[in-house]
Amino acid sequence: MVSVLVLDSQQRSALSVTRSLGAKGIRVICADTSTKSLAGSSRFSYTTEAYADPNKSEEFIDDINRIIRKYNIKAIYPVTEISVYTLLENKERLLPVKLPFSDIDTVRSLSDKGALIERCKQLGVLAPISDHYDNSQTLRTYSAFPVVLKPTLSRVKVDGGWLATAVTYAHSQHELECLVSESAAFRDHPFMVQGYVSGHGSGIFLLYDHGKCIAHFAHKRLREKPPTGGVSVLSESVLSDSTQLSAARKLLDSVNWHGVAMVEFKVDDSDDAYVIEVNPRFWGSLQLAIDSGVDFPYLLHEATMGHSVQAVTEYEKGVKLRWLLGDLDRLYLVLKSRQYSLYRKIIESLKFLLPFAPKMRYEVNRFGDFRPFLSELKNYIKSLRH
Repeated sequence: MVSVLVLDSQQRSALSVTRSLGAKGIRVICADTSTKSLAGSSRFSYTTEAYADPNKSEEFIDDINRIIRKYNIKAIYPVTEISVYTLLENKERLLPVKLPFSDIDTVRSLSDKGALIERCKQLGVLAPISDHYDNSQTLRTYSAFPVVLKPTLSRVKVDGGWLATAVTYAHSQHELECLVSESAAFRDHPFMVQGYVSGHGSGIFLLYDHGKCIAHFAHKRLREKPPTGGVSVLSESVLSDSTQLSAARKLLDSVNWHGVAMVEFKVDDSDDAYVIEVNPRFWGSLQLAIDSGVDFPYLLHEATMGHSVQAVTEYEKGVKLRWLLGDLDRLYLVLKSRQYSLYRKIIESLKFLLPFAPKMRYEVNRFGDFRPFLSELKNYIKSLRH
């Protein structure tokens, strides 16, 4: 029996990976900074282990090597950005094990939003108009607002760990200058000022086997937390947009990609899709793709182990995935907000209370594997007390 290690096992995407691989008879070792985790409570998890904070790279790699040695791990599947980068940057220190990614330079070339914009220009792929800055010293004056203020990296390696960055918006030159000067992410590190694209977000999810695309998937977000836009709490599988799929494949083909990737777009009122970023890891609503017939974790595992993988060209449309406790949080935000009328709040409450719909699946709470939901619920109630 092949043993694999799933990291960041408190994440919902890690639970999806664990269920996928465990159901195929693969021995899944779950691990996080605590032995008590969402994926670790699944019946498909063989056992759980703890490791040091990935910010402490030396201790983290030592712990990963300990787990590799203990269980004879053949492949590692991380699901968060910090874990991915820490493993790839310290690959030479790891015991022999398979990592389902392209090399670190390739990953950086797509994850770096500044380099991505330049690649889009070279390939003729639509991307927002962007100005690049190495730091805040040369910021020019803008006449059209709002603008998007975006660090080139989602997380920046600094002494003692990683600096989390965030995209923000400026509605005036004064606000722009204040944001740049007050935030270390902009003041001391490369960033971009982009033209604002009004529209909705979209994404294409892909799997590559050493330069060959073997699967893709698309969904639309039906409800998000917060309601103004954020994490998907209810989503539905849809036919992938041919223009977006073509752009995504052009980007990944250009670097001979290997592994999974999510290419995010902003679609304006004219249906023009602008590339926003590429994330080289599993995504939050991974379970929806699996339920729809694209088992990304297992397909990736087969490719990682060197097995021949048949391309998946079709999947079921109209399948819905609901993250129940996330949806509950969203309802709370709607009910307490003054932005919504009483009528809208009633409608949103009724939508929440309708538990079943055609092709509806629940992400965490599943009858055949219910312990992860109990674990999540326990942590949820504990968080309410604080």
